[in-house]
Amino acid sequence: MPQVAFVMSARQPQTVRDLAVTLGDELESQAVPSSLHLGSFPEPRQNLVYVLLDPDGYLAQEGQAALPAEGILRRTIFICTEPPPAGADRDDRHVALLRKAGSVFALGRRSVLAMHRLGVPARLISPGYAKSLDRFDPTAPRPIDVLFIGAYSPRRANYLSRAARVLARHNCVLRISEDIPKAGEPDEPEDRWSLLTRAKVLISLHRDEQSRFDWARALDAIHAGAVFVSEPAGGLSPLVVGEHVLLSSPDSLPYVVEDLLGDEQRLARLRSAAYERLRAWSPYALPVAVLRAAIVELVGEPLPSSAGLGRPRSEPAGGTASPHAAPDLPSAARPSEATRVEVVHESPAWGARRVPRVSALLTLDDQDGQVVGTLDSLAQSRLRDFELVLVDWSDGAHNRGCVTDWISAHPEIASRLVRANATGRAAAGNAGLHFARAAFVLILAPGQELYPRCLGELSKTLEATPDDVAFTYPIEAVTGNPNGFAGPAGDYLLSYLDWKPQHVRDVHTPALVRTGQLRRLGGFAGDEQPEGFEDCDLWRRIVAQGWRGQLVPQALARRLVVHDNRAST
Repeated sequence: MPQVAFVMSARQPQTVRDLAVTLGDELESQAVPSSLHLGSFPEPRQNLVYVLLDPDGYLAQEGQAALPAEGILRRTIFICTEPPPAGADRDDRHVALLRKAGSVFALGRRSVLAMHRLGVPARLISPGYAKSLDRFDPTAPRPIDVLFIGAYSPRRANYLSRAARVLARHNCVLRISEDIPKAGEPDEPEDRWSLLTRAKVLISLHRDEQSRFDWARALDAIHAGAVFVSEPAGGLSPLVVGEHVLLSSPDSLPYVVEDLLGDEQRLARLRSAAYERLRAWSPYALPVAVLRAAIVELVGEPLPSSAGLGRPRSEPAGGTASPHAAPDLPSAARPSEATRVEVVHESPAWGARRVPRVSALLTLDDQDGQVVGTLDSLAQSRLRDFELVLVDWSDGAHNRGCVTDWISAHPEIASRLVRANATGRAAAGNAGLHFARAAFVLILAPGQELYPRCLGELSKTLEATPDDVAFTYPIEAVTGNPNGFAGPAGDYLLSYLDWKPQHVRDVHTPALVRTGQLRRLGGFAGDEQPEGFEDCDLWRRIVAQGWRGQLVPQALARRLVVHDNRAST
């Protein structure tokens, strides 16, 4: 009986590992046992055949020295997950390597045709319905309206930012992983299937301008019962647009999704029709039977020596810093000394109000000309149980006049404006922290605006987490002049990564912090902290206490950028 050893790098994407697991399950059902090997090719045996998953990706992570001798390659099946690289020809090293394999399979007809043109007799392996992936339950509750799962790319961030205004009206979960995952860290959320089985719709955006249909993501959605909505792409057969999946331009996609969410019957029809079509027309067992036949053929190859198994890298490739690594920062400074504070104005609701659920804290200087938009967004919050503390530490009177007028126009909101002779934002923030009466403090800056669901989602999440979670934060979309902001030092989305101590440089306000823990830290950093690093310093001091943050993976805030400035707030 033949046996299969799947070989891949531990550094390759989770989707490649998922492919190995699914193929292994399907082969087991056809009486071919398998095992998964990360890094090295196992010792050859008479009945053992190797399957190398994504050979280009394997070599990129493990290096050329990881390749075994040609005798072992003749007993190896290559499964290529991507088409040949642009510019490949018959003498290319990539093509030369493919010709050394005992057999070559490719995902997608275009890839197979491209290899045939290069003289490589590749065979097609089309993923389809697999019993091991089946989690379809048409009656399951689906509290997640819209779900996105994918690695970061500037193009995806751009379109998700542009869609945020619409998607923020719904429970839209965005699970964005690093574009270059660190070795040993998953590039897919660990609760991926839990998310998929609770989602009504899964959206797909191309990583770049290529137009290939994302079959891997579509199969996940259909097996889990989520309706798949994608950008236009070819190669959908046997799925039919409008009957099993929906296609839309990236700018129209959020509106197509919103219209779909308003029609539960259509959602149910698409969900069931896609599942039935996949199960009846595309069973994974058929292409796996072809793969099994290739495995049986290679068992007859001469048994090679184990002397040429290759030498994979024992440690992750070094020398390239993560684009999200935090720079070395100065140590935390002491909070500023007591600052003279006077109350300038307050609303009638301030004195009459009981202890609120949230205290929103804003500090103002002469440069903050966008404060009214920020305050208007708070006034539209669905969570009404909040108070507003504003600290003006500027020399001018313009902001005080705007804020005083706003407070007078919103007498129902508990608001207090104070004047502080602070020397910087940190001291001004500490002055405002003195007046905060709620258990949670929302740190917010002029020019940042909240979508109506934001405050409720942040507070609900923080209330449900243990005390070592000191704060929650949402994904923030950049609006106004996003292209100017998203140059080398900026982005279209901010704060999109899951919390990790090494990501503190990538976490921005707005953030909802436990008031007691913020006070135990001594408040905000001193004013000698470099401009733009105040928030990062606060997160690092939180980490030093053994506390952590919690991402709310929804685009629930926006930052209005008028010019191409990239100042942190």
